[in-house]
Amino acid sequence: MKKFVIIIVIVAAGYGVGWKAAHSSRVRQWWSDQHPVNVPPAENLAYSIAAPAINAVTNDNVNVTVITPTPIASQKNLAVPFTTQAPSANWDQDHEEFCEEASIFMVGRFFQHRSISGATDAEAGLQQIKQWELDNLGFYYDTTAAETAQIVTGVYDLHVELKVDPTIEDIERALSENKLVIVPAAGRELGNPNFTPPGPIYHNFVIRGYTKDGKFITNDPGTRKGEQYVYSQSVVMNAIHDWVPHGDRTKPRQGDVAGGQKVVLIVSPSS
Repeated sequence: MKKFVIIIVIVAAGYGVGWKAAHSSRVRQWWSDQHPVNVPPAENLAYSIAAPAINAVTNDNVNVTVITPTPIASQKNLAVPFTTQAPSANWDQDHEEFCEEASIFMVGRFFQHRSISGATDAEAGLQQIKQWELDNLGFYYDTTAAETAQIVTGVYDLHVELKVDPTIEDIERALSENKLVIVPAAGRELGNPNFTPPGPIYHNFVIRGYTKDGKFITNDPGTRKGEQYVYSQSVVMNAIHDWVPHGDRTKPRQGDVAGGQKVVLIVSPSS
């Protein structure tokens, strides 16, 4: 009788392991839905950029200017308007590739102090950006960080700093100064359960804030659940990769991210 009971327990345990492996991603998603991350309230406030404090120190021989960096807030969540890259849920070839355009559009509207009124408004904005790319670059698929910076400046007259090898502190400081961060990334390294498997090879999204407990608050256009989507900071930092193009730029996915450098776009008003 004891041997029979042990066999039953072992079989049941083995079945449990198999069930866990098969359903773990669904369980994680259910748990996330039931236990949403506590993000700070969105700050629908200052669009001006916080300037560092400048103190002039004088002695008998020389004037020395000391620039004090803006303190980094304990948490931040800027009220950036959201759209997916397929505003009408039409995931055709264009909209599959519109993550850069959607990220640019959200950032542009934030600094214009404008909301996104709906799918029609968003689609018009995406098409405007696409047309600028065709007119000025000759293509619109898979733009590098430098090319995306050109588009941000060309369409919205904003200032863009390309920050190579950024740190978490670099990103948090930019957000503390009411700047926004566009992230080019190896999309499949993000592990977002809302992406259609296996996820995009190359992806762009906006970091709009961060929490006290080490998470980035994003507007991720790759999913309708992307508004204020929270990633761990380590996941984002690991996934950051620029696009390395090759082949015909007028066709999608002509390149890779494996050799792309780690770089983000820090966006602020040009003035």
